[in-house]
Amino acid sequence: MAKSTLMIRMIDIVFILLFAFIAVSQIGSNSAIDPPKSTEAIDSAPDMAHTIVIGVTKEGTYPVDSGNKVLTNIYELKRYLTQKANQTAANGKQLGVRIRANWDSSVEHGMAVARLCRDLGIAKGLDVVKLNGD
Repeated sequence: MAKSTLMIRMIDIVFILLFAFIAVSQIGSNSAIDPPKSTEAIDSAPDMAHTIVIGVTKEGTYPVDSGNKVLTNIYELKRYLTQKANQTAANGKQLGVRIRANWDSSVEHGMAVARLCRDLGIAKGLDVVKLNGD
């Protein structure tokens, strides 16, 4: 009989300690977590920016203009981006690029586009997507 009453007393002590820790903890204090901010974000109004999407395939090609045009190497892409940057600057806007790499494409291809944008001074963002049917 002594062992069973001792076990009941231990359970009581554990519950009392648990409630004491709950009572003294500061549950109501929450700290705000700020999401990371892009250092390349275009600070101007949305109507002052023009964003283009560049796809990256696993073959290393770059679909642009909603897939209507496919650039086969990074040099063609550099000419395309330079032309677009000049056109948007002539219109008084700033060019931004969204890089959409397919999930099975090589990281090297996506990073090559990111380096190209950095070298040309174009704001960029990188997405990895899986298209239906892939």
